[in-house]
Amino acid sequence: MSIPEDPTERKKWMLKLWQEYGERFAVFHPDEQPVPPTEVWHPDMYEPYEPEPDQDGRLDPRVIRHLRWWADTKEFLRHRFGLQVSPDYLFDCLAGKHQGRFSDQVDEKVEKRWYVRALRMGAFMYDGKVGVGFSCRSRRCQRIKCPLNLQRKKNDQKRLNRVDLFELLQIFYGEQKMPLSKAVREVSAVFDLRLHDFGSPHYAVPKEAFVRLLDNYRDDAAKLIKNFRNRCMGKRSHLVYFTHKPPPEISQKYVCFPQSMVAEGTLERIDHPAVTIYLHLLVVRVEAAIANRAFRIPSAAEIESETAARGYKISRRSAKRYLEHLESVGLLSDKNPGENV
Repeated sequence: MSIPEDPTERKKWMLKLWQEYGERFAVFHPDEQPVPPTEVWHPDMYEPYEPEPDQDGRLDPRVIRHLRWWADTKEFLRHRFGLQVSPDYLFDCLAGKHQGRFSDQVDEKVEKRWYVRALRMGAFMYDGKVGVGFSCRSRRCQRIKCPLNLQRKKNDQKRLNRVDLFELLQIFYGEQKMPLSKAVREVSAVFDLRLHDFGSPHYAVPKEAFVRLLDNYRDDAAKLIKNFRNRCMGKRSHLVYFTHKPPPEISQKYVCFPQSMVAEGTLERIDHPAVTIYLHLLVVRVEAAIANRAFRIPSAAEIESETAARGYKISRRSAKRYLEHLESVGLLSDKNPGENV
């Protein structure tokens, strides 16, 4: 077996070799293979998770995936939740405890079995780098909304094969009760690390899908709102976190919309074809941030020209009406959208 020359492929090859070793010698099943000992593993596997602090001395939150925090992660689970990670790195899922019963239609004793030793701690690949993470092994759990749930495969839905410690907290409590910013604060306090926030959550919608939505439903507000919400939530458009602008790999293929806008029913509040202009302005504002330009509300004539070029033309006359409606519902106060748009 030849060793790949590409550094990323070499790391993947090393991890696969380690997992196959466990299976071949009946030490561990590949899905339950523990972290390789740090003293024998190649140091390149660790270095990517040691980013430099920012100007305020804060670290990228992803630094906690570094394998040097393996023991601290186990201690966090014990200290924060009273969880004891078994010698084979298995522990109970607490989603049922913190989020409540899944359904009264399911026998309580049966449901409790879903969570027993359901989660495992291991070394996983994150963008070609090895880090501490968690996966699910429960084949009975019916919490389909959980990103780790194995039933998601059967339902042709996206499923993550690993999550980090922040995402694990969200699985225990639910994303609404445990937003990512709160999870970062909790981990930062216990690990005694200064971590900066990931930013606000945004739904990343493929650009082509967004254009089709506005082109198909620009004159039907109810259908546009319904289909836009389904695209963000029902089809599980993935969440990206940023403060002012998304990372380049996202902005090239996706347009981003604040999760709060969808959760708080802003589009339902508009309840008018002006929804098209509102979504368009959100896209334009992010594009201005990416280009380091100040954002301003375009004129009706500019909107007509811009939207025609994008594939969902809104006439000058309609644009003028839509802008007036947005102002009437308080989303264009003083012609400066601020946090509204």
